[in-house]
Amino acid sequence: MPLRIKPGGVVYICLPDDNFELHASTCFHCQKITEFPSMRRMHEYVDICRKCMKLICLECVGGECKPWLKQVEIDEALSRERLRRLNNGDE
Repeated sequence: MPLRIKPGGVVYICLPDDNFELHASTCFHCQKITEFPSMRRMHEYVDICRKCMKLICLECVGGECKPWLKQVEIDEALSRERLRRLNNGDE
């Protein structure tokens, strides 16, 4: 069965006596980068969020779906509100 969701990158590790090539995926919820040796073993290292259908790390599995971009938008809105209050002298 072909994989529908592909990891985002490849990691090259160059050592004096050997070189390694690993696949990598960034968690859509916490931005953790997870490396794994092959596409066949990908689901031993990452999983798919059933709500947003994106690759996530095993630490985020079972938690609520909180995509990173959504968290950044919330933080930005809070910062803008704080700045607005400071400029208006409300605090």
